[in-house]
Amino acid sequence: MATIGAGETPGPPAVPVSVQGRAIGPHGALAVSAAPHGQILIAGAGAGPPIQGMAGGPFVPLGGLPSTPGPLAITGAYLGDVALASSPGSALRVDVERYFAHSIDRSEAAGAGGPVQALTLAMDFRTDVVAAWAHAGSIYAREMPASGPAHAVQRLARGAGRVRIAALLSDDDRAILAWTVEAGGETSVYVERSGVGVRFGSPTLLERFHDPDGLPSPSASPRLVRLSSESVMMAWDGVAEGHWVVRSAAIDLRGVGAPTTIAAPGADALLDDLAPGPDGDALVLWSEPQPSPSGAPDLLDQSIFAARGFDAYPRRTLFGRPEEVAPPGPNSDASVALDPADDGALALWRGENGAIEYSIHAAASAP
Repeated sequence: MATIGAGETPGPPAVPVSVQGRAIGPHGALAVSAAPHGQILIAGAGAGPPIQGMAGGPFVPLGGLPSTPGPLAITGAYLGDVALASSPGSALRVDVERYFAHSIDRSEAAGAGGPVQALTLAMDFRTDVVAAWAHAGSIYAREMPASGPAHAVQRLARGAGRVRIAALLSDDDRAILAWTVEAGGETSVYVERSGVGVRFGSPTLLERFHDPDGLPSPSASPRLVRLSSESVMMAWDGVAEGHWVVRSAAIDLRGVGAPTTIAAPGADALLDDLAPGPDGDALVLWSEPQPSPSGAPDLLDQSIFAARGFDAYPRRTLFGRPEEVAPPGPNSDASVALDPADDGALALWRGENGAIEYSIHAAASAP
């Protein structure tokens, strides 16, 4: 853990400790979210219970959860509510801690039909939860209302291959799911908007293409965010002129608006993250692999770029001039967050020898 202080600057890293001062923490791939009362929830897709506490500690095990076996998903809501999903074997378990609570106060368990992948959660202000996942070549979703029984599992579409899912649940009891399916060097990008009551119909195919330049579809694609203006923005990776490009689009009740394309001339742009800001804006982060001596893109030598944008009328996304966040190097796993107080941005990535590196954009100004 590293607390973030004035100017969005991370402090020195420290191992989370218990009230007794002993090191504490789950194992396996980690998932993190804001939690009630200004706390942080950290869960691992392996041994050990999730832990919860203030950024500076101490941390305590989250009551009622001995462990969270993978696959694992986590999401939060603006009041501090947090939902956590895990899938032990062929089961699906979703646990919710509401903003006024100090432990798990609602749990749902159901069969998932077998081992799942791409487990994803979305939650609204009522703490209604939508879970989405892939299993045995299909995409599934299930709504779990804050009151009343969970809805039946819905099969959305076929999804055989490497699947990644993004989800968003709106306060009008509608949901949006976006997903990519990669199989045999071909990627398909879909979006599906539910009706009221989170009832899904037929998905819309946004793009289908052969993966260019020998690179797989980026693991961060797709992304869905709700802006502070209540607009919804989607980002994903598509293809133009034989290279990967980053696309973004606004989504509303009429569908997906015309996409905006961010391209790296003569090279690839690989989506890393999309984060909402406090002023109706969003920041998109992407990597650009440098050409190797053979001319092929080198994922061990990448620069990182960012651009700030917003949803413009009617149903358009506009982004400003790109800013280089990190020069070419062994950069990977980039992500970004924006400060809700002043719209400052903090980007993080793994650099040389896996070290955590960061860059700060301290002012609320366009790059």
